[in-house]
Amino acid sequence: MKNSFNVTRNKQIIYNYSVKPVPARVRRFLDEIEEDMARGIQLGEQKVAAPTDFQKLQFVSLKLFDAIENNDSNILEVLSAYLMSRKPELNEIRIVLSDEIINLKLI
Repeated sequence: MKNSFNVTRNKQIIYNYSVKPVPARVRRFLDEIEEDMARGIQLGEQKVAAPTDFQKLQFVSLKLFDAIENNDSNILEVLSAYLMSRKPELNEIRIVLSDEIINLKLI
């Protein structure tokens, strides 16, 4: 089982997460996040009423990138725990920025 992942922006590592024990209250919060997303998410300009698991991962990855940019360590931990709990084989979130476009790839 993989126990960490990196986030890269334009080929530079900007964040690394290593799996930590997740307290029960955080696990409950992760379930709440899942329930909220099941009611719909906004991906770019597109409203997705019934997102797939992959779309949820994309959404959370973009929120993680925002948290990195804003130095929000509490949100970083929660979103990282969500990603590892839903996609334990995750190695990297690769982000390429060009102009106003964000290309995101989960590896």
